[in-house]
Amino acid sequence: MHRLIPRLAALVSLLVTGFVVLIASPADAGGYGSVDCQKNPTDPRCVITVGTSDAPGSKGSSGTSACHDPMGHVVPCFVDGAGWLSDDGCYYQPATGADLTGAQALGGVPNPPGAWYVGVCGYPPVPGLTKFRIFGAPPGPQLLADEAVKALRLPTPVIRMNPAPPTPQIVYFPTWVWLGQDSWGPRSATASVPGMSVTATAKPVSLVLSTGDGASVTCSGPGTMWTPGGDALSPSPTCGHTFTSRGSYPVTATVTWTVSWAGGGVTGTAPGMTTTATVTLAVVERPALNVGSGG
Repeated sequence: MHRLIPRLAALVSLLVTGFVVLIASPADAGGYGSVDCQKNPTDPRCVITVGTSDAPGSKGSSGTSACHDPMGHVVPCFVDGAGWLSDDGCYYQPATGADLTGAQALGGVPNPPGAWYVGVCGYPPVPGLTKFRIFGAPPGPQLLADEAVKALRLPTPVIRMNPAPPTPQIVYFPTWVWLGQDSWGPRSATASVPGMSVTATAKPVSLVLSTGDGASVTCSGPGTMWTPGGDALSPSPTCGHTFTSRGSYPVTATVTWTVSWAGGGVTGTAPGMTTTATVTLAVVERPALNVGSGG
């Protein structure tokens, strides 16, 4: 009963603290064990293995990362009996029993997929220091998802054109634009700890050209490669522009990527990413055709 009293006091405090609660009780014995990641940095509990997959123009890579508390100290990502580390330096596991009943009674039932979690803070966790919090995704998979997203390596767009620079473009003649084959296609990275892996995947979904003369062109896919011998007066069916005055124009290609992740029995999304590249084009008038007189 001694453990239940401070937990209930914490739950009552939910109404005041906005559902993030701290309560101390010296009667709680703790007993979470410990590992010193400073002294034993290769302990599996202190290491996140991170790797990227082979992709066109890019070899896969591997490395390691670590979990850190708010002070920047390396700490275990998971503690038996306490749960997974979150961004506030506390370890969380799903709330059950009286904890869950009280949290729902005072804080409400979260909208799916949200759920109540109960945490202990600090490392080693401070006995009796209890925190309640709603998570949209379980903290373990979310932690690894964040690491996998950080490990993604997206290619810089390689801009191809016809006419190919440094050959100048010609006023009122269509310029074809497309991306090099290594610039378009999914990229992935995986973060793992013993017993769990999460893979993040970025996929290109749009290519937009800023042509430097005030126009913006939304392309279909990565554009269409020019085929030698084609009609020079025909515009690209998917991505291109026609300049109407001579000059020097910076053309910027921006690729937008969606990012999703899966692992630990759940899936989620991360904020989208963009990659950009710029090439400067010279645009000239069509050369005059000189016709000599006979005689």
